Amino acid sequence: MVLSVLVGGLFLWLALRNLDINEVWAYIRQMNYGWIAPYFLVAVLSFWFRSERWKLLMEADRPGLRKANLFTGVLLGYAVNYAIPRAGELSRTIFLAKKENMSSSAVLGTVVLERIIDLLAMLLMLILIIFFVVSDRATMDALFGPQLYLLLDELRSPLIFTGILLAGLASLFLLWQAVRYILDKRRRDLDAGLESAGLRKIVYTFTDGITSVRKLRRWPLFLAYTAGIWISYGLLTYIPFYAFGMAEQFGLGLREAFSVMVISTIGVVLPSPGGIGTYHWFVSQSLYVLYAVPAVTGVAFAFITHIGMFAVVMLVTPAAWFFTLLRKSDSNNTA
Repeated sequence: MVLSVLVGGLFLWLALRNLDINEVWAYIRQMNYGWIAPYFLVAVLSFWFRSERWKLLMEADRPGLRKANLFTGVLLGYAVNYAIPRAGELSRTIFLAKKENMSSSAVLGTVVLERIIDLLAMLLMLILIIFFVVSDRATMDALFGPQLYLLLDELRSPLIFTGILLAGLASLFLLWQAVRYILDKRRRDLDAGLESAGLRKIVYTFTDGITSVRKLRRWPLFLAYTAGIWISYGLLTYIPFYAFGMAEQFGLGLREAFSVMVISTIGVVLPSPGGIGTYHWFVSQSLYVLYAVPAVTGVAFAFITHIGMFAVVMLVTPAAWFFTLLRKSDSNNTA
């Protein structure tokens, strides 16, 4: 906890140093607040996509999971992460396991699997950005020199890119097979070494959860929800471009929004409470280095988008939780 606060504080200092905070605040006050409503709706939609995808991972073993509990669990995870990094995964695991009378270790396995899938999706998007988005010659020369740009220009040819993409997908498949083998072997080893039936059950249910993708029945829908999650995240960067007038002033569009979104995700992954500091630095630096957006504009943009998501989570989570309590009360009265 102390380390995460120090990391967040360091990156927040890096983002704000050499800036006049009054100038940042003045820029924030000039934003167009009419874009708050669409931002709110897209944020809620991203939570729904994630809860529905989570449901697909468990429906083979537990059909009929209540959507309200899944949705609230996802929101609770986000809310707790703002206070304690990575604790949100545990909180939504405990919440859903209690609400649906499930094994906590099995639910935690699906949460870990979700994070692995998100990491792979982020890496894939990062590769696509390198090939197709970061293609401005002047920017690439300034960042890495002319040699890297020339290399990427060659690699962008359809034949070479297709080969690299297929090799990457094959590598991911082999990696997944290796993970499955290691988990199965580890489970057998633990099974042989554990005398406690309770511990043995925990190990089995956790590995069943983390390998639940093998039981997935509706792959197209699962991929559609995954795409929906990341498209929503991209839009949550794209919409504020218009709120700040950055689309017109700096020519920023969807391509740039997805670039900033993927880079900012790296900041969220770092151990900082709710991405405070790390998110602000990665967003402002990506806008400045890649698209020549002034530092004060980038920092103001980062503050608003971060506060915006925080506000959505803190508004919707209590409402969703209250709804689940009402549903429980209604079911008890009916019984």
